[in-house]
Amino acid sequence: MDLKDHNNNLRIIGKIFIVIGLILVPISICTFFFVDMFVESDLWMELAEFDVVFFELRPPRGIAYFLPTIQTISSIIFLISGYGLSAEKDWGKRFAIVPAVILLFKFPIGTALGGYMIYAIHHVPKEEVVNGAD
Repeated sequence: MDLKDHNNNLRIIGKIFIVIGLILVPISICTFFFVDMFVESDLWMELAEFDVVFFELRPPRGIAYFLPTIQTISSIIFLISGYGLSAEKDWGKRFAIVPAVILLFKFPIGTALGGYMIYAIHHVPKEEVVNGAD
């Protein structure tokens, strides 16, 4: 399969990454607020006092912030790599592999989109292959 106008495809992928990153920002902010409310609730206090057969299970409060932290980091990764691809920076193609791999775990649409993006990022147009052989 040959991709026509390879640089244009990379710019479009960069814009898709920027949109995904911008969508993840309010989601991660809402998740931080939800975790704050949950950690201060009575349910968390009951979980903190949960006794299992021979020992007490006391989850630390910081473990509740793991998911929103990962979401915030992934939104930053999407935004940075999207900027790198859409602005045609040299580091953009190398860094864009990270969000493409993250998308592979979002079955089924993310898997197809991530697979295509990895292919498009690593694809070398035929003109470059011919010119490189001279």
